Amino acid sequence: MHILVEPSFKTSHWCSQYIKGITWQTKRKNMPVEIHTDIQFIHDPSFDDTHVIMLGSSLSWASNYMTRLYAAGIRPIVLSIANYQKMFPFATFIAMDYDDASLKLMKYLRSKGCTRTAFFAGDQKSSTDMQKKLNFLQSGGSENDVYPYANSMREICDKLIARIGEYDSVLCANDVSSVVLMRRLLNLGYKIPEDIRIATFGDTVLSNLEVQNVAMARVKSVEAGKLSISAYRMLKSNPAIASLSLLLHCDILDSNGKTTDIRLEHTPPTLDSYPKTNFFSDPDVEKVLLVEKLLSGCDKLDISILREVLNRESYSKIAAKLFIAENTISYRIKKILSLAPDKTKDEIFSLLAQFLF
Repeated sequence: MHILVEPSFKTSHWCSQYIKGITWQTKRKNMPVEIHTDIQFIHDPSFDDTHVIMLGSSLSWASNYMTRLYAAGIRPIVLSIANYQKMFPFATFIAMDYDDASLKLMKYLRSKGCTRTAFFAGDQKSSTDMQKKLNFLQSGGSENDVYPYANSMREICDKLIARIGEYDSVLCANDVSSVVLMRRLLNLGYKIPEDIRIATFGDTVLSNLEVQNVAMARVKSVEAGKLSISAYRMLKSNPAIASLSLLLHCDILDSNGKTTDIRLEHTPPTLDSYPKTNFFSDPDVEKVLLVEKLLSGCDKLDISILREVLNRESYSKIAAKLFIAENTISYRIKKILSLAPDKTKDEIFSLLAQFLF
C-alpha cells in the first residue's frame, strides 16, 4: 500500500490523523505501508499496484498528481481534498461532507440570533476551505466579510479585529484558526459566546478540551483514513468499479460541546418544465424489453432450440439434431413461455421471430 503526501501537508495535524486511521486499518489487514512525498516511486521496478492513496490540501497539487498517476495506469484514492469527482471521474474521493456541515453551522448561528457573520482564515489554496467559503456565501454571507488566510495569522486577525464591531459571529475555516482568533479576542476583553459567537470545523485535542464555547462541525479524519483502506481493497477486488465517492457526516456540536441535531430544508426540484414521456410504455420499446426478458434466462441450448422452433422444425427433428430428448425441448420451451404468461405461444414465437435468426 503506497501513500503519496503533499510535502507541505505532511507535518500537519490533519495528515497525522489520516495516517493514524490508515495505519490502524492496515495493521488489522496485515498490509505494509510506504509513505512518499514524490511520485518517483511508481517508476521503481518493485512497484506493482493499481491504486495509490493521496493526502494533501492543495487542489493544484492534487490535480497535478492525480493526472500523472492516471497517465501511468494508476487510479488515485484521494483524501482531504474536496470532492471534485466531476473533474476527475477516474479518482476515488473520500471527504467530509463540508457542504452539509457549513450550511448547518450557518443555520446554528442564525438560530442564535446572529445576523452578521464573517468567514475567517480560509486558505485560498485549499479546496475544502473554498468549499466552506462557497457555502458561507450561499447562506447569506458577503464577499466583503471574507478574511482569507494569506501571509500570517496575526495579519488576518488584525484585519478582522479592526472590524469586529460589525459582526456578531465568525465562521472559521478550521479549529486551529478558531483557537488563535479566540485567544486574541479574549485578550482584548471579549466574551465568547456572549459578545461574539464562533463556529468552526475540526478534531484537534485542544479544541475538544478547551474551546467548549465554540460551535463545531467535528470532522472524522481517522475514520476517513480507515475508509481509504476499505475503498482500496474494494477497488482491487472489483476491477469493474472505476471509482467511488464517499462523504463522511460531521457531527455538529453547540457552544456547550453537546451534539445538536440541525436539519436542513431540502426543496425538491420542480420537474413540471420537463416534457412528460412514456418511454417504457412505447409499443416498440415494450417489444424489445419483452424479448430481452424472454432471452435473459436462456443458455446456448435454449437459443439453439428456439432457432429450430422458429424455423418450424418438429420436436423429433430438433431432438435428433441437438442430441437431446423431446421432453427436454418441451421443458425448456415451457420455461421460456412462462416468462410472458399474458401472451400466447404463437404471439411469443411471432415476437421472437421479429428479432432473432
